Amino acid sequence: MNGIDEGNMAPQNFLYGCKLEAGKEIVFNPEDDDFEHQLDLRMACIDTTTKDELHVVEVEGQDEEGQKVLAVLASLKPSTLPSVCLGGFTITPPAVFRLKSGSGPVHISGQHLVKAKKPAQNGKSPKPTTPAKNQNQPKSPKQANKSPKTPRKTPTLEEVKQQLMAFVKKGSGLPKIKPKFENLMKNAYKVTDTQVLEDLWKWKQTLKE
Repeated sequence: MNGIDEGNMAPQNFLYGCKLEAGKEIVFNPEDDDFEHQLDLRMACIDTTTKDELHVVEVEGQDEEGQKVLAVLASLKPSTLPSVCLGGFTITPPAVFRLKSGSGPVHISGQHLVKAKKPAQNGKSPKPTTPAKNQNQPKSPKQANKSPKTPRKTPTLEEVKQQLMAFVKKGSGLPKIKPKFENLMKNAYKVTDTQVLEDLWKWKQTLKE
C-alpha cells in the first residue's frame, strides 16, 4: 500500500494572508515536528476602510541564538503610501505580527512554505581500516550470521490520513480541486494507485477545514 515518503517530499507552497487591527496580534507558529515551515512575505497594504493615519507594522521573531527581536515591517498611510512590496521577506517561526501604531486594518500577504525535515545523521565516525594482516582471517559464526538492519517502515494509508488531519488542524488547508489534490498526493506523498487516490479524495471531502 502506498504511503508517505517524507524524505522525498517536494516543498509545498500555500497562500498566506492576515489582517492586522489595533490591539490584535497575529501569531504564525505551526507546531509540526515532521515538517519545516517558512513564511515568505510579499505585500502589506491598507484596506478601503482604513483611516488616513500612519500605520506601523511590527514583527516579533527570534535571532540565531533564540533571543527575541522586534523589527518594523512597514509604515503605511492611505493618502501617501497605501501599499508596500516586501520583496520576499522570509521569516522562520515563531513570529508575531501587530500594529505598533494606527487602528488598521492592514493586510499582509505571502506564501507559506512547507517541506520535510532532512533525516538526522547518526553522527558515527567511519570504522578504522582493518590492518592488512587481519584481512584474510575467516569471519566468526556470529559475524557470518549477522542479519542486515531492518529498513524503515513505510507509513500505511491510515497513517497518511492521520498526518493530513494533523496538517489541517494546524491551520494549513488542502487543495480543494481534485486534480491538484491528486498531484499533491503523487508528488509529496508518493501515492500513485488510482483507487487509493480516489479513496483519499472521498475521505478528504469529509474533513472540516
